[in-house]
Amino acid sequence: MTPRAIFFDLDDTLLDTSGGVQEAWQSTCAAFAPELGIEPGPLQQAIRDQLISFWKDEAAVEHWRTRLHDARRHNVALALERLGLDPAAAPRLADRYWDEQAARMRLFDDSLETLQRLRAAGFRLALLTNGPAEMQRWKLSRFPIEEHFDVIVIEGEFGRGKPDPAVFAHALERTGARPEEAWHIGDNLYADIGGARRAGIHAAWIHRDRLELGDDAPALPDRVLAHLADLREPLGL
Repeated sequence: MTPRAIFFDLDDTLLDTSGGVQEAWQSTCAAFAPELGIEPGPLQQAIRDQLISFWKDEAAVEHWRTRLHDARRHNVALALERLGLDPAAAPRLADRYWDEQAARMRLFDDSLETLQRLRAAGFRLALLTNGPAEMQRWKLSRFPIEEHFDVIVIEGEFGRGKPDPAVFAHALERTGARPEEAWHIGDNLYADIGGARRAGIHAAWIHRDRLELGDDAPALPDRVLAHLADLREPLGL
């Protein structure tokens, strides 16, 4: 069935928030390593390992999603402690990283055109994004996509985040669509794909040529997209 409503995730679906992560940590660690008395490489690796370990079980740490700045400071402090370094530097290091990462964020090249095509074709659009309200609103104020959506659901404002079915139910209500009349597009197999499928919504996983669908995937998508251009044929765009 051709959908009436299309729901989108924000980070790493429409907005490239991870593309500059490695460079941001590299720049941050290079700036702080002399002060901490360590080479930048081991510092960056320790932080990376700690963050991967912390976020591996997304369900166990989902309460941190609306406190991402605090979570980053917490994890940097743990990494410093494991290196035998003073964790008091963690807040400054974590905040410097955020500045570096934020400066590198950009819309994917196909995001704005896709939203414009969908609006022109009469689809109802919703943006469903996890994370803190202030951070996500900042992104929407910086990048020109908010005007294309009929409804925006931000975890820090709504009080619940994906994969909670209430998020999808709210978007369905606001767009006037039944579950079978909606598609949700996102990069996160746990939050986006698992959540959409639990809500009875067609789940389209976008990997942006970065992600792989492993045997241990928490949920399997109904559709796989490399990029948003892959929507044009099935949606008649």
